[in-house]
Amino acid sequence: MRKLTGSLFFRLAVLVVLVVLTTQFVTLWMAAGERHKLLDKQLYSQTVDTLAFLEGTMEAMTNTERAEFLAGYNRPGLPRLLPINADQGVNFTDYVPRLGETLAQRLSHGLNEPIEVRHAQIEDRSELWVNVHVLDQAYWLVLPFGRYSDRPINTIMQAALLASIVASLLAFVVAWRVTRPISRVVLASRELAAGTMPAAVPEDGPREVKVLAHNFNLMAQALDSAARERRLMLAGLSHDLRTPLTRLKLTLELQQDSPDQHDMLADIDELSQIVRQFIDFARAEETTRLEPVALADLAASVVSRFAREGMEVSLERRAEPELQGDGLALERLLSNLLENARRYGAPPVEVCVEQIDGFAVLSVLDHGKGIPAELRETALAPFERLAEHRGTDGGSGLGLAIVSRVVKQHKGRLEFCDQADGFKLAVHLPLHAD
Repeated sequence: MRKLTGSLFFRLAVLVVLVVLTTQFVTLWMAAGERHKLLDKQLYSQTVDTLAFLEGTMEAMTNTERAEFLAGYNRPGLPRLLPINADQGVNFTDYVPRLGETLAQRLSHGLNEPIEVRHAQIEDRSELWVNVHVLDQAYWLVLPFGRYSDRPINTIMQAALLASIVASLLAFVVAWRVTRPISRVVLASRELAAGTMPAAVPEDGPREVKVLAHNFNLMAQALDSAARERRLMLAGLSHDLRTPLTRLKLTLELQQDSPDQHDMLADIDELSQIVRQFIDFARAEETTRLEPVALADLAASVVSRFAREGMEVSLERRAEPELQGDGLALERLLSNLLENARRYGAPPVEVCVEQIDGFAVLSVLDHGKGIPAELRETALAPFERLAEHRGTDGGSGLGLAIVSRVVKQHKGRLEFCDQADGFKLAVHLPLHAD
């Protein structure tokens, strides 16, 4: 939910909906105000015209003639002039509509006398009863109030609500069309950040988005080209260095023993190790076809090789997970972890293979002091080495960088764990590729 609410699509859609609703609200408010003014004017004019007509007609009549006239004049659905006691038995409502209150104020001001207005709901008829004096005699002027009710406003509000819903749906469609090209760029940038070259982003949408997609494609191509050139350079140089190093080593071994021969051979072995790491680092960037890998068997093979070389290392197989992966890359991963444990940790070294929550977990525990928490991210960068080991261990600073790239290649994660008796590096690899 938080991911949706924080997206550009959601915010743009909400903005458009708010603009539509605000516009509808202001329009309804202005329409209601204008309608109230119009109805107030019509009601007041009708009341004044009716009173003027009645007074002019009844002025020359006797009381009997007035009664006969009103008996014929008063008809249901039309304005009526009733005796002052005609309100007996009528069920008046507890409120007076705003138009009735305004009418009372205007009549009081125009006639210079207090005017009482009451509202009655008789069956399906709405009536406004106005207490007035006609020819110095009190009457009730009953005005049909149905056409002055709020039902037309309710109809307008329903129409406005329907228009708002339609406009909101269109707003979501427009927001989706506007943000879809940006979402493509975001997805492509995530692939690029994960080390995968994304497919070219379609260059469509608004002009600014087209420019963004075009520049992103150019940037991705430039980065991919630079990465390919770097891989070729590292692999080429490393491969070219192996031949003279092998020749030097053979030459030294064929010479007579000398005090410096052993040290020189050790230096050549360190250079060969650095060259191998350069090649492994270049290969770690390559995308290979994933195949089923029995992780426990792979770990057993690597651990056996290091044990034959004299390293104090053991393997605990708590599970036999099988995952889709690059077997050679995973072998390089474990080899570099064990090499780091041999160079910078302390024996014994314990390797463990287990399965936890859909992940195959490969961990290497040594009994050294490990990597300080503040330097762990730095240690994963290529050619970065901790100050205490710089220039003294014969390493190239690529061991953990290779491990990190292989983990990303398999969409896993690398975890640093401080233990009471040592330091552990755990690699979590998904059993099923996405």
